[in-house]
Amino acid sequence: MARQGGNPPQAAAISRPPLVKIYGLQAGLLVLASAGVMLVDVASAKALLIGGLISVLPNAYFARMAFRHRGSRAASEVSSAFKRGEAGKFVLTVSLFAIVFSTVPDLRVEALFAGFIGMMLVNLFFAWKVSNFRSGR
Repeated sequence: MARQGGNPPQAAAISRPPLVKIYGLQAGLLVLASAGVMLVDVASAKALLIGGLISVLPNAYFARMAFRHRGSRAASEVSSAFKRGEAGKFVLTVSLFAIVFSTVPDLRVEALFAGFIGMMLVNLFFAWKVSNFRSGR
């Protein structure tokens, strides 16, 4: 039987999010925020930077793991990579907090958590922007 319409069907190409750009922007915003706080208090700026890195580094690890595989043929690999990425992100976050709390003298805990939560919010904003961009809204 002859096909109508000419061109054979093709799988939809789903592009990877621009991970390097997203996490580079986050790191740049973190450095700018830390530099601004440094004008007021150096110890708080250091804690803000460390807290932000505790958020950015595990999230970057998760994103790297999660978007490693693509396509419906790799569904089991995608699922497995998400699980490993999420577990690794959790272990990295807990480990980094433990290392910081046990080794950093004169830690400004408020600034540490402000940096951590601030970068989580920035990550949420970028994820929202990327999803809206992809859906054409």
